[in-house]
Amino acid sequence: MTSAPDYRVACLWMGFVNLLMVFVTIWAVWGLVAVGMLAYAINLCITRLAWRKAQREAVYVKR
Repeated sequence: MTSAPDYRVACLWMGFVNLLMVFVTIWAVWGLVAVGMLAYAINLCITRLAWRKAQREAVYVKR
């Protein structure tokens, strides 16, 4: 039985293209400041998720 194709790279590229499209649309409607605020909010969310994942892994290591 053959393995399924790896679509990770294609998924990451399409995510980048979609995010870029959203940023350009927001920039056209509300301006560059709104895009900067959204990018900062997304960065905070990603950082918080990474911190939460590290906390969970630390709990499992202690046991």
